[in-house]
Amino acid sequence: MKNKLFVCLFLLSSHLSLGQSTSKRAWKAAAALATTSALVYNDFSRTAQSEFRSKHLIDFHSPADNYLQYTPTLINIGSHLVGLETKSQPKDQLAMFVLGTGIYYVTVKSMKYVINETRPNGEPYSFPSGHTTTAFFGAHNLAKEYWDEHPAIAITGYALATTTGILRMANNQHWASDVLMGAAMGIASAEAAYWVYPKLKKALHQSAFEWDPIVTPNFYAARVQVRF
Repeated sequence: MKNKLFVCLFLLSSHLSLGQSTSKRAWKAAAALATTSALVYNDFSRTAQSEFRSKHLIDFHSPADNYLQYTPTLINIGSHLVGLETKSQPKDQLAMFVLGTGIYYVTVKSMKYVINETRPNGEPYSFPSGHTTTAFFGAHNLAKEYWDEHPAIAITGYALATTTGILRMANNQHWASDVLMGAAMGIASAEAAYWVYPKLKKALHQSAFEWDPIVTPNFYAARVQVRF
């Protein structure tokens, strides 16, 4: 199982290069992760993972993954507040974030309840990993906005997302298949939002519907204007 765990880490870490990839390549990477998830969705893989944890990580527990899942998004907010240039306008970036969050939240929650997979610790709703989805969604948003001018920011986001996924397995909360599918869902949701939003924006017609985000260190809001 030790080798399998390292393979999972390698697969997740490979997405550190996604920021320089086209959307087509990002979709292919998400599909590859989902396919790998399906390949390790079996009793043999789970037995090996359980045996590895019992031998090497039996007393391991860390709450870090509960916080790390949000760090790519927090980095995005912080980078915006200090004035780093992004590819998208702030209000468009916020809209795509909200849209993408809605996509992955509904999709992941639905899959959890429909599949109803048991976690390694015996609790329900294991597949896919919501923490990993959140982390990779935030990381891929970072890459979409900052890779060209600030690649280190994108790399940091993917590294934090990868660490989140590994910790979910180390904490006995998720199987490898859950984490791999979570990474796929996070990347795919970000890509879907960046593809759908321009079409929605055009349909709403900016002359009739306008909104602007209000971002301060203490609160976030939006000003909406509709003209009839």
